[in-house]
Amino acid sequence: MSIKRPDRDRSPDETPWMRVTATEVMINVVAKPGSSRIGIRRVTAEGLVIAVNAAPEKGKANDELIEFVADQLRLPRSAVMIVRGARSQKKTIRIITHEPDKAAARLRRIGNQS
Repeated sequence: MSIKRPDRDRSPDETPWMRVTATEVMINVVAKPGSSRIGIRRVTAEGLVIAVNAAPEKGKANDELIEFVADQLRLPRSAVMIVRGARSQKKTIRIITHEPDKAAARLRRIGNQS
């Protein structure tokens, strides 16, 4: 029998697709390349479902996804990076910021509007 310990970095209202630390926010994303409109489609247990226009060729869809997330959070593009799943629809994105709680709140708000 294993004992599950609570994640010390996780706040009580945190969603399962997002982890917040003192300097960053990690989010799980399901990318939908080749869509007619860019934006967050819905929130699932797997993460934010984000549609992008670009086709998944030569990193174009990943670039558009990073640009979209950075724009939504009003952060420089260099603060957003794909750390897992660059060649998959399921991705983990790291957002480096001095205000991780503010970025997390914005992501929750955006996700709830979809």
